[in-house]
Amino acid sequence: ELQELAASLEESFPENGTDQGGSSEQESEKLQNASKATEELTVALQEQIDQGLIDIEQREGSVFISVGAGGAFPSGTADLTDEAQAILDRIALTAMSPESVITVTGHTDDIPISNGKFRDNWDLAAARAASVVQTIEETGLVSGGRMSAVSKGETNPVADNVTAEGREENRRIEIEISY
Repeated sequence: ELQELAASLEESFPENGTDQGGSSEQESEKLQNASKATEELTVALQEQIDQGLIDIEQREGSVFISVGAGGAFPSGTADLTDEAQAILDRIALTAMSPESVITVTGHTDDIPISNGKFRDNWDLAAARAASVVQTIEETGLVSGGRMSAVSKGETNPVADNVTAEGREENRRIEIEISY
């Protein structure tokens, strides 16, 4: 475990260990990489964007991809749909740069879980985020050491949970690719 942690830290920090926020040149490169990735993903996934399955946005040196759970997972499961697999394959191609770090965050609505497979919405969101990380790793393009899975459960809604439409918006996976 310690060796894995050490390897992960070596990947995350420069060899000289002096990265204290980065130079303006490094920041400029991060912005350029994020801009290029945003453009590539937008072109490659335009059909899914038009269908409302995903949103792509750049914020500083990161690309944020929000995938609606309706397009990614059957209700109450962490099993990816075929369409979600194709989306993740494209994301992996874009994120294969060794500088990129991926954080996958799972979100749910506030309806309690009743299928017995998951203890609660935290578990479901965690399982979905882990499923996305594992699927991206299985492409062989991005190592697991550059990815993390996070569960927010029902705690970060983007819409009101009172309506079916709002709950649908809250059931999502957010993928952040940082450069």
